[in-house]
This record gives sequence, C-alpha cells and structure tokens, in this order.
Amino acid sequence: MVRVGIVGVTGYSGRELLRYLLRHPHVTLTYLAARRLSKPTPIRDIYPELAGRLNLDYRPFAVKEAAASADLLFLALPPGVAMTVVPALLNAGTFVIDLSGDYRLMSTRTFARAYGFRHRHPQALNDALYGLPELYREHLSHTRLVANPGCYPTAAILAAAPLVAKRLIAPDGIIIDAKSGVSGAGKSLKEELLFTEANEDLRAYKANDHQHMPEINQELGRLGRSRFQVVFVPHLAPMTRGLFATVYLRLKRRATASQVQRWYNTFYRDEPFVHVLPPPALPKTARVAHTNDCELAVRVVPGGRTVIALAAIDNLGKGAAGQAIQNMNVLLGFEETAGLQ
Repeated sequence: MVRVGIVGVTGYSGRELLRYLLRHPHVTLTYLAARRLSKPTPIRDIYPELAGRLNLDYRPFAVKEAAASADLLFLALPPGVAMTVVPALLNAGTFVIDLSGDYRLMSTRTFARAYGFRHRHPQALNDALYGLPELYREHLSHTRLVANPGCYPTAAILAAAPLVAKRLIAPDGIIIDAKSGVSGAGKSLKEELLFTEANEDLRAYKANDHQHMPEINQELGRLGRSRFQVVFVPHLAPMTRGLFATVYLRLKRRATASQVQRWYNTFYRDEPFVHVLPPPALPKTARVAHTNDCELAVRVVPGGRTVIALAAIDNLGKGAAGQAIQNMNVLLGFEETAGLQ
C-alpha cells in the first residue's frame, strides 16, 4: 500500500480526491491538510459523513510533516501556493501531483502573463510532466512532479487531438466554446458565484483572455509540432458540476464524416476513459457526472472543411481529481482504472 496525502482537502477538488481515494485498493490515506487551519481537527468536523470511515485528523499544512507522512501528495491549492512548497517536497523524495496551474506552462514569461505574477520555482517547469495520460502516458513513470491539466484544456485538447496529431488543422483554425459548472470557480466567496446570481443565468467571462488559453496552445502545439493560437470563450453555466466544450476545427483539406469518425475511433481505441460516441449520439454532462469519463462526438460541416468536435467531462472528475488519480495510477504502476470505476 502507498501512503497518500491531500493538501487542500476542504476545497471541491480536495473533497473529490478524498472520495476517490477512500475506495482505492492500493493506497492508504495518511495525511490531510489545509493552510487555513491553526490546529488539528477531526475530519468528521469537516465532513460528518466520514465519521467511522476515516479516523484521521485534518491538520495545518507543514512541509516536513507532510513529506514524512506520505509517499505521494496531491496539492489542491490556489495558483502560486504550490510552487512555494514543491521544491522541499521533491527534495524529500515525495511524489507530487499538483492540481493548480503552477507547473503546467513551460515558459516563465507565458506563466507571468497568464497568472499575473512571476514563477518562484522556474527550474522545475521543464521537469514537470503535463499529466494528460492520453498524450503522455509513457512518460509518467519517469517523473516525480505531475502538473494536472486544467478542466477546460482537458476537454478542449481531447476534442482536438486526433486532427491536430494528423497535422490537419491550420495554426489559427481552432475556436473553442466551453461551458463549466460553478464548482469550477472553487469555493472563494464572490458575489457572481452566489446561487441567486448564478442560477438561471449563462454568461461568458474572460473572453479570449482566460489563463487556460496558453495551456491549450502549448499542448496542441507540442502535439501538432506547430504554433497554435486558439480562440477561446469560457462560460459559467447554472449547474454545480460538468463541463461541455464545442470545438470548431478548420481543416487544411477536405474530409468526409466517415473518415473523421474513423480517425477519432482509432486515436482513442484503447483509452479507458475516453468514449467516442457513434452518430447520431451526442455527449451529455449528466452521463459523465461523478466519473473520470470524457464523451466525444464529431460532426463534419457540409463541404468537408470544418469539423465540430464536442466533449463532455465532469470538471471535478476528468477535469481535476479523477484525472489526478489516473495520473497517480500510471505513475506508480497501478492499473489505470483503479479507484475510478
């Protein structure tokens, strides 16, 4: 059994990690922490439903204690916080899976533009592995630091990857229209996230200026060996969880619907969590809720030069905690689906 800890267990992603790990056959939860605590607190005081299931205190975060208590730590922390503790954790020999955006971007300049502050641990940016198993599975066993992808990039990249990998997409030929449940914004107290503000409302935000844009550009560029500049408009949808991305892809040459369907089926043929739907089926967020699944469907616009790729994931599952567990499974040599089915 591997000793595993969660830092940031009171957030939505932290709670979802806890749910997955409690049923995982190969791990033992040995450390739970949050930065805002001043003293150890029984986990049942935070999550009463876990009384009798988990006899573990929820503690103020301390790097030395965390490294001594766990072989692998999940960091579910706000941007800019993980980078202050990751160096010490790596030096102590701990595996780290970071759910923030601190290690997803390879360029310090791009990071500063996206997040509004300078990176404090830039030497690790090239050592961290971007944790999208469908693209980087074979590299996961060779790293100690995994940068768990963002929810929007996960859906958008999976939707575009088969055509980008075939180098069929023009550098400026990708438009992403995506909608996320309110839990994607975290637990921070903001007026626009109050129930009475978000309910029965659908709004765009950070239009073509979201911090996940460079992440999408970077990874599609690596996959297609070209420089991409996507157009990306995220929306807040009046639901708790779920993410739906509609991705418009302009082809360099014409293709038929059967060709595109076959390319997607082949690309994801052996993937346990990516399900390419046969026509006329379309993805639904309700079907992937509380799972690590991604549903995909593709349509070709008459004329054969534009593909519409549609993807549905749970922003807290495949978009965060579920994918983090999937990364841990591959990293440590467990069956990839362990604890996720």
